[in-house]
Amino acid sequence: MAKLLEKDIVNAGKREDLANLIAMVDAKDTPFTSMAKKGSQPGNTLFRWQADRLPAAAAPTAIVDGTDVDPNSGTINFTNDGGTQYRTELSNRIQIFRKAVRVSKLTQDVANIAGVRDELANNVSKAITMIKRDMEVSMCSNQTAQVDNGTVGYRTRGLDKWIVAAANIDTVDLPAAASAFCPAAAQISTVGTASLTETVVQDILTGIYSQTGQFKNYDAIVGPTLKRAFTNLVFTTPSSGSTNTQSVVRTLNRDSEDSSYISSVDVFQGDFGQIRLHPSLFLKNNFSGYIIPFDMVEVRYGGNVAQVTELTDNGGGPARLIEAVAGLCIYNPLAFGKFDFTA
Repeated sequence: MAKLLEKDIVNAGKREDLANLIAMVDAKDTPFTSMAKKGSQPGNTLFRWQADRLPAAAAPTAIVDGTDVDPNSGTINFTNDGGTQYRTELSNRIQIFRKAVRVSKLTQDVANIAGVRDELANNVSKAITMIKRDMEVSMCSNQTAQVDNGTVGYRTRGLDKWIVAAANIDTVDLPAAASAFCPAAAQISTVGTASLTETVVQDILTGIYSQTGQFKNYDAIVGPTLKRAFTNLVFTTPSSGSTNTQSVVRTLNRDSEDSSYISSVDVFQGDFGQIRLHPSLFLKNNFSGYIIPFDMVEVRYGGNVAQVTELTDNGGGPARLIEAVAGLCIYNPLAFGKFDFTA
């Protein structure tokens, strides 16, 4: 009696069992460009706005009753007082973000790919996501503004280059008076994640308060290492009081019946503001972070956020150009803070 066993079927027409899905694990968030306001199309490759501040308060001279005002003495100059410019123009450049995709005709029309109904549409979707990530990297970076000279293209000044000491300001397209709008030293910390303490965070918030005089809720875009350093503020207490090497002590208070182990800090409440932490993998490094009042941030878009244009098919298959034009607008850098850590 003839008998056929499955193990004997080697190359006799066995169909492949390939699941109709593709697992994508790369789903990184882009918190900065997602939370920033979306502005209008720039009117030029250089777009400008004005920033202002008030003179420092000082105890006024006592006024003698009945005296007249001398219009030529004691007046307030809100434009230039003692050589300090209060209102000035800030500016930035646009940047072109571009991706191109092409699929062959056999890929698009003949091949039957599991989990993909349309390879061209699938590649366009990926390219749009990649452009958004490119924007996130550029706008959170320490790149300087750049002018197109035929060899290099326009480039927008990144967030990191707005939150700098006056001595480190990016001078491209900015007047000298713009240095007066750089954050004070108290608003920028360089101690490093290993030395992050509650005092460090409170000092930055205090520095921002000294500029704005407002208790506000802020969002902070932080690298993953800095995010963990915030959690360690609560759960880890370094031992001290001895010249010998000490082990860190981790103290937890929890209900013995609680089945959840929670080790995370997402909000820091300080004396002069509250910070909501948003981890990001698109900063200049995993140790840095930025305290941001998002009402002071705008991303100016030129046309569609990511415009898809059909390119000529000269036989190689259908192609698409995905392109966006955008620039970063930081209304007034004095309202920001930074963890400028390198480790």
